[in-house]
Amino acid sequence: MTTDSGSMKSSGFWSGLFSKGIRIEDLPFETDMHSHVLPGVDDGFRDMEHSCRAVAELAALGVKNMVLTPHIYPELYPDNTHGFISRHFDAVKGRLEEASGINFLIAGEHMVYEGIEETFNGDLLLLPGRHILIEMSYAYESSNIDETIFRLNCLDYHPVLAHPERYIFYSGDTGRMKDIVDRGCSLQLNLLSLGGFYGKGAAMKAAAILEKGLYSYVGTDLHSLAQIEMLRSMRFRKRHIPQLERIMMNTTSLLSAS
Repeated sequence: MTTDSGSMKSSGFWSGLFSKGIRIEDLPFETDMHSHVLPGVDDGFRDMEHSCRAVAELAALGVKNMVLTPHIYPELYPDNTHGFISRHFDAVKGRLEEASGINFLIAGEHMVYEGIEETFNGDLLLLPGRHILIEMSYAYESSNIDETIFRLNCLDYHPVLAHPERYIFYSGDTGRMKDIVDRGCSLQLNLLSLGGFYGKGAAMKAAAILEKGLYSYVGTDLHSLAQIEMLRSMRFRKRHIPQLERIMMNTTSLLSAS
């Protein structure tokens, strides 16, 4: 999903705050595991021209591997089945590679909704090593999130919760985040959260979760070229660098298992 309260409102403040920090080019950000660059399938990029420009600009920032993760949510995107997404990816992969030199994989960002367990035996778009990227509504916690994590683990899947810092129902207290991790679900940081793209609240929660060492993976959640421009302008606090380096290298290691 793309919109939540506070998006962009504090971007200038947070970019200025980080203006003397570390640039993205100076970090080992070689692998982006969460993006909406696959054109024409969801609320991300609408055409191939802009998708090719986006991946070329990411390559210039040092990205070498990228997972395209369109939304998997029948209520909003009924056409986004495993078969449709896979065929569409096969049709455009060559052009994206030619435009950027990046190695691309296809997966999905699966909304946790009532009845999602009916898809567990087949129509899933997985990350390497049977990892599955999941998300919730920004407004409320899915009532079946704990059960979903449990069932996925029982079926030898490894759930990864996308951008927990963006969910407005979670406070700055990282207790619930630790509980989710202890239940067997990894956490994925949106890099732009640290720069205030989603508001000051998301930035503060991202910093708190990062400082507790609770994130395992990282991605851009890229939906637009404007987000690349902000990523390029961001400066990261020095105290966050060890954890950022850890999750960036961990993300690259995950994809190397493919």
